[in-house]
Amino acid sequence: MSIKYEVLKRLVKALGLKNAWSGKSAEEIVARKKIENEKNRIPRLNDPEFEIIKTKIMGCPVIKMIHKKKVSRANLFIIGGGMVSAPRPGSIKKALKFAKETGVDLYVPYYPLCTEHPITKAYAMIHETYKRMLRHYKAEDISVLGTSSGGNLALGMVPYINDGHGDTPMPGYILTISPGTCVDTDEEWQRMLELDQKDIIIPAQYMKTAEEIMKHGDDNVPDYMIWLQKGDFTNCPKVTFMYGSDETLYACAPSFEKKMKEFGVDYEMIVGDGMLHCYPVFPIVKEAKEGWDQMIGLVKNA
Repeated sequence: MSIKYEVLKRLVKALGLKNAWSGKSAEEIVARKKIENEKNRIPRLNDPEFEIIKTKIMGCPVIKMIHKKKVSRANLFIIGGGMVSAPRPGSIKKALKFAKETGVDLYVPYYPLCTEHPITKAYAMIHETYKRMLRHYKAEDISVLGTSSGGNLALGMVPYINDGHGDTPMPGYILTISPGTCVDTDEEWQRMLELDQKDIIIPAQYMKTAEEIMKHGDDNVPDYMIWLQKGDFTNCPKVTFMYGSDETLYACAPSFEKKMKEFGVDYEMIVGDGMLHCYPVFPIVKEAKEGWDQMIGLVKNA
């Protein structure tokens, strides 16, 4: 590890990001995030290479970053936030950087959050956004990238299509970064508790609380939306997983590998040694920059 990365880890730990989630009830987390989201704003972006459009799908904003020089490929870019936080302005600016470097058009949805709705609403809106994209791009030319809870929604598009939406073709490629699924087995939970000693961002206990948050009082939420490793991955396109080895969510990686093998999915598992949660999208140190470049290459060449 570089000295800069060690300094970054100490800084993140000092900021107490993990403490913001530790020991809090679902009600406390939702109440705090509602206040934070009210202060959040969609940034105004300008770039000579892009037509940047804000539209609405199912009443939710979607930022479209369309190359003025026509391209044939697009990416559905799903930003995480524990299903309780809307994308921050810095994340949207980073999405534009991603669009420039990959050379693909980008759709960034502000999907319904579990501060107000069960996770079923987010799945429905993401699916509708993807269907809108299919009007302009072939399915095989659409990749999907998601980070954290967004990674859960990205990969979850497959079981969602298999759950009564079979008239929708699968996307061409999925890149899921630190997908935020809940633990399903005692084995996963024990692995998560061990990783909790290393993780400086997401406490293991939150992934128990997240079950209640994502259901938002609805006991009819399909299991795969809470525990993605229970999903039906029939006809799943190629998937790349990216994890940091020192994050709690890495505990579910073996379950995903087992599921991919069960359904014969062409998949790849990339693990950043000693890296933290969603490290590729925080390219401020050498190790994370390498993850960013790898992420760009994967989508560019998908």
